[in-house]
Amino acid sequence: MWIQSSIKHVLTQGDSLLVAWLTTIQDQGVYALAANYGSLIARMLFQPLEESSRNLFSKLLSAENKNKASVTSAAQILKTITKLYLLLSLFFAVLGPPFAPVALNLVAGRRWGQSAAGDVLACFCYYIPLLAINGITESFVQSVATPQELRGQGAWMFSFSLGFGVAGYAFVRSLAMGAQGLVWANVVNMALRIAWSSVFIRRYFKGYGVIPGWVEVAPSSMLVAVAVAVAAAVRGQGGLPAVAELGLVRQMVMGVGAGGVMVIAW
Repeated sequence: MWIQSSIKHVLTQGDSLLVAWLTTIQDQGVYALAANYGSLIARMLFQPLEESSRNLFSKLLSAENKNKASVTSAAQILKTITKLYLLLSLFFAVLGPPFAPVALNLVAGRRWGQSAAGDVLACFCYYIPLLAINGITESFVQSVATPQELRGQGAWMFSFSLGFGVAGYAFVRSLAMGAQGLVWANVVNMALRIAWSSVFIRRYFKGYGVIPGWVEVAPSSMLVAVAVAVAAAVRGQGGLPAVAELGLVRQMVMGVGAGGVMVIAW
């Protein structure tokens, strides 16, 4: 577990190395500001739940208690948390990007809110849902995997870090996306880690004859339709003004109204 945690820490800090190697001093400051504010949500909201889930899965699926009933219960818990994360992800993806510069303007000042940091923080809103899903899936893997399987995960994570480096170079240098490119490279890396954990989880449940039924965790079609409509509205499509074109009071009113509509649809 110590080795596993060390590898994860190195991979997590890999973006800092890429920032130093590939970007300018200005891009480094912009990315650091956006990443620090963006990761606050993951640390405050998701990390406590992930740690509690890891302890719960470890006790529920320990060698003494492991049977089909306990595995079925663990599958239901994992589905419930995943569904919650997917619902929250809709809020981040719909409301986060247009309102991120507004929020940064309030907490860091107009200078930063109108800089490239606002655009980087907007990209980070698409990365946060992947952080959440990866956190809960890897918590499950670490709770039930054997030492040999954990070593295999470490090897795969190392290979994903190489993919992260390639993606970072492509986005930052080849496509000249600057700090935003680094966020999208993180998205690629996190998606690969989620894919590996998903394959492991599917194989684990299949070994006990449990079919979780992952279709049930998807948001309802009505909520998705409302989310698409709200996303179009706050981004200034269909003849409506974009959030950035409004004053602070109207921005806050639009944010509360858009969030309220999605909560009702939920």
